[in-house]
Amino acid sequence: MNYKTGLDIKKAILSKLKEKEYSLKQLEMKTNTGYLPIKKHCEELAFLKIIEIKTYKANKKNGRPYTTVKLTDFGRKIL
Repeated sequence: MNYKTGLDIKKAILSKLKEKEYSLKQLEMKTNTGYLPIKKHCEELAFLKIIEIKTYKANKKNGRPYTTVKLTDFGRKIL
């Protein structure tokens, strides 16, 4: 069994966000981690002002709400 620590998950999230903005679902797939751990760690990183979480009411493709995550300027400076 391959167990990821919280630090491993945060590192994976930040390495992906260096490339571009992602939705929580995309981060879940890119980091091979569950949705709830991704959401929890993103909320912690947002509290530290490293990333910004933005929630949209409806996706143009399917009408469902979704959330995107991107690095802040402060986050880019410290990485």
